[in-house]
Amino acid sequence: MEEYKSFVATILVSPKSEDSGSVVHWTLEYEKLHDGIAHPETLLQLVQDISKDIVAHLIQAN
Repeated sequence: MEEYKSFVATILVSPKSEDSGSVVHWTLEYEKLHDGIAHPETLLQLVQDISKDIVAHLIQAN
């Protein structure tokens, strides 16, 4: 996070209209300190892993 002026992660969860369950949308908004800093693609794998862990937890809880 030292390479970013700002970094905001937003999670929006909406119930499905025709079936049980929900749809989750992740939004990552960031501003790099300068153009030489790479885009944070590595965070996409982290978001995917967190999402899978949440699904597994919710399935186990039922």
